[in-house]
Amino acid sequence: LTVINDVLDVSRIEGGLLTIEMRPENVLDVAEVAIKLARGASSERRAVEVDVPVGMPSLKVDPRRIAQALGNLLANALKFTPEGGKVRFAARPMPDGGVHLIVEDNGIGMAQETIAAALEPFRQLDGALSRRFEGAGLGLSIAKALVELHGGALSLKSAVGEGTIVTIALPSSCVV
Repeated sequence: LTVINDVLDVSRIEGGLLTIEMRPENVLDVAEVAIKLARGASSERRAVEVDVPVGMPSLKVDPRRIAQALGNLLANALKFTPEGGKVRFAARPMPDGGVHLIVEDNGIGMAQETIAAALEPFRQLDGALSRRFEGAGLGLSIAKALVELHGGALSLKSAVGEGTIVTIALPSSCVV
């Protein structure tokens, strides 16, 4: 069912039919929902460290869609981080009035030259029939599109064997 919903979301996004409903939302509440979504998608129960500074401003976002984007990123982090590894969500206010939402892990990582492909719909970096990780290859592309619908940007830094850092940069118009 998750894959079907993801395919429908990709179709709506590509057709320009996905709309967002902006409203004020607490960053910790969005993170909590995202972690629950990630656990459901990845079947992982490992702890996710949450680092949100006191006094963090509220977001003006579509909370369901931002939680979905973060949930996809966290599910990947949980899935690609071996037992004993670390997965972290952080939020930081930016000097320009925007906010960075960051998902970081010390998992298997990916080569720099494969990042662009990983952000495309239906692209999986391990195409072998015997690949270790399941998924339809939609999570990153959906997260990127949902962030862009908010006027934000998604960036990804990764290195093989060192982990991945994904940063969602939301503009000041998304901060209350």
